[in-house]
Amino acid sequence: MHEQNTGGQAGTGARGGRESTSAIYAEDLSKCYQIYKKPIHRMWDVLFRTRRYEEFWAVRNVYLDIPHGSTVGIIGENGAGKSSLLKLLTGITIPTTGKVEVKGRVASLLELGAGFHPEFTGRENIRLNCAVLGMTPEETAERFQGIVDFSELGEFIDRPVKTYSSGMYVRLGFSVAASVDPDILIIDEALSVGDEHFRGKCTNKLNEFRERGKTIVFVSHDMGAVKSMCKWVVLMDQGRVLEQGTAEKVADTYLKRAKARGNERLSAVSRKGSEYPRWGSGEVEVLAVEMLDEQRQVTHVIQTERPYSIRMRWIAHRDTPNPVFGVGLYRTDGTYLNGSNHHWRKQPLELGAVKAGDEGEVEIHVDRMPLQHGQYYLTLFLYDHSKAAPTAIDHREHVLTFEVIDVERAQHGLVYIPSRWTIERRGPSGTQSLESKA
Repeated sequence: MHEQNTGGQAGTGARGGRESTSAIYAEDLSKCYQIYKKPIHRMWDVLFRTRRYEEFWAVRNVYLDIPHGSTVGIIGENGAGKSSLLKLLTGITIPTTGKVEVKGRVASLLELGAGFHPEFTGRENIRLNCAVLGMTPEETAERFQGIVDFSELGEFIDRPVKTYSSGMYVRLGFSVAASVDPDILIIDEALSVGDEHFRGKCTNKLNEFRERGKTIVFVSHDMGAVKSMCKWVVLMDQGRVLEQGTAEKVADTYLKRAKARGNERLSAVSRKGSEYPRWGSGEVEVLAVEMLDEQRQVTHVIQTERPYSIRMRWIAHRDTPNPVFGVGLYRTDGTYLNGSNHHWRKQPLELGAVKAGDEGEVEIHVDRMPLQHGQYYLTLFLYDHSKAAPTAIDHREHVLTFEVIDVERAQHGLVYIPSRWTIERRGPSGTQSLESKA
């Protein structure tokens, strides 16, 4: 694919209405929705030919030229227009302006549950979807058991899909879409809700499609998957194509924008900290809690494996014998991950007694961010340890919200564990010794 920018619109391929030989070709593609504040306004427009609606352009002036055999990623923040674009490419919605040409058998996995009848069983929905996707009864019968086996739904295959979880919907939907042997596979971020095991199966199937020269278009927030699977990536923002190019280049642009917007958004969330419980005797007050990146800049976004610090600025209003500062680390669902302070250490760091009017900073320095991609928050613990049972001086729940971005996505789960792999092989083919970097 080749990048072409004209008038602020990014695109690939030629324009001017030429006949396209690509798998997907979109020219000046736009989709506008009419938003009415009140239902009666729609009737007034019909009767009196007025215009009481606002226009919302979900997709605006998109040019795409995707060759056969390409794997293209579409990325962007929520609301950027990614899903709306996929609906136009699959023919689910009709464009307001422009045109789209899709050549080849298409299978898609878009919104959860799309194309499934909730009252039908999984078995019945397989037959229904295969028919919709253009398979003959003979083809459906031939591939039916393979679909059931790939989905791993077990006895749930004979239950109504309205009883399915979101992950089970994904299992059924992807199994059907993959079985059709499509020329073009279009996938929204629905795979993100599947469990780790099934996501691995899906990734293997997608890699198999790539090797067979199939065209794949998928939406994802996983930059590791985007970089590993795609040669070309489209970055969308507010319905427009902001940038197109190589996966490495465009994914890095997305991450920089996400970091900037994440800082703005998460700092606003943290400023709402007063909405969360705060209690204590008040002899010492924590004025601010800030997260610093490796350049010592205040941030709300940290990359996995990068150093960071947490800084607490304080002032004493009354004499206090032995204040101890600590923080608790939580995932946004409330899972408690870690708690530490400067007193409970092999070599305790004691601030000692402070006098009214004293002020200063306390910092926690972490050499490597161990957490994986996700959002987290901190709770502040400032307690008086001069007593047998420490008492709260300034306890603040949810004092700081931050996000961790894992660019490489080299591991899965909650924490990143630095590791080194070795492989040894001996036999008729010779001897081999391999070792990975830490």
